[in-house]
Amino acid sequence: MAKDFRAAFSNMNQAVRPGGAGNVQPAASQPAAPVEKKMTAIERRSKLHGVQTYLTDEEYEMLMIAKIRTKKKFEEILHDSLIEYIKNYQ
Repeated sequence: MAKDFRAAFSNMNQAVRPGGAGNVQPAASQPAAPVEKKMTAIERRSKLHGVQTYLTDEEYEMLMIAKIRTKKKFEEILHDSLIEYIKNYQ
């Protein structure tokens, strides 16, 4: 219903504006912008569980502390740590 309302409102605005009467387009012709899906709590927990299974309790605790301090995502912290690990052992 919200899409229908937006389309009708958009068409009304185009018709009211000067020179807009001939440019009325149906709403279906405009491609919809991709909407970034928000992650649900269940998805976050399952992702976190995957991280937790590969780490010891101490490593997991350090990861949580780093996450709180840096305000980064788990993936970014682990990526940075992996890059640092590779640089140290080459």
